Amino acid sequence: MTWARDAGPPAEAPGRGRARPGAAVFVLAHHDDEVLCAGHLLRAMASGRLIRILWATAGGLAPAGRRVLEGARVRRLLGLAPEAVRDLRLPDQGAVFHVASIVGAAESLLDAALAHGDSEPPAVYVPAYEGGHPDHDAVNLAVAVLRSRRPEIVARELPLYRRGRAGLSVQAPQPAAGTSQAPFYALPLDADALALRRRLARANASQLLPSLLPLLALAWAAGRGRAEPSRPLPAHDYTRPPHSGALLYELYTRRRFADFRAAARAALPAAAPAGAAAAPPPGPRERSRRRE
Repeated sequence: MTWARDAGPPAEAPGRGRARPGAAVFVLAHHDDEVLCAGHLLRAMASGRLIRILWATAGGLAPAGRRVLEGARVRRLLGLAPEAVRDLRLPDQGAVFHVASIVGAAESLLDAALAHGDSEPPAVYVPAYEGGHPDHDAVNLAVAVLRSRRPEIVARELPLYRRGRAGLSVQAPQPAAGTSQAPFYALPLDADALALRRRLARANASQLLPSLLPLLALAWAAGRGRAEPSRPLPAHDYTRPPHSGALLYELYTRRRFADFRAAARAALPAAAPAGAAAAPPPGPRERSRRRE
């Protein structure tokens, strides 16, 4: 499998006479999602961006209090001030019922970062819409709503995991079949990025055995361990599932796509205008990159 290489600018510290880099806000569903975003985190820090992290939920495979403590460990590891992160502590698998709260918290972090006088457009990173976990899809919807309010932001989505043809697919380089087929671009992970990924994984100790190590092992087994895919957030039709058949989260949680569709229909009147302008349908060249 070959991926398109990341076409973005190289990570460089701002110099004299250059615009100050904009903020980078990571809107994450869970404490530990940042492990699969380590390359993009490191690149944003190396380029001088002001890092902000929002964790929407707490709980799941460990008590909520422990997940929050692990988030604090991640914050210290990244050298961030307490005000640079926000814990909403929503119930695990319940983010879909709190989309407005996620949008408000993300916008608040963005406003606080912009108060520092950044002159480049801010970047927002979010897990991809792919049906792997209901909370991942919920924060993706929230960022689409945020983009409709703040069209100046540059939003990117990163695939984490979803149901594949042969089981669990981790950081799949192909878009989910029911979403835009605009390609993902691979950010190569050098030794520093891989080291940061390991440190972030260890900081989320409660998730190592039940979740992180199996996911990372599957990524390496599929030849995806040294790159991190992302793409500009498309104009998803959130009233349609990301792929046909049962979604992964419908197999292991009580959530059904109908729950998500109801939330999306409430949010889409705000989200649709920005999405329609930001992500035109893929052209023939983009379609030719699709790999089944």
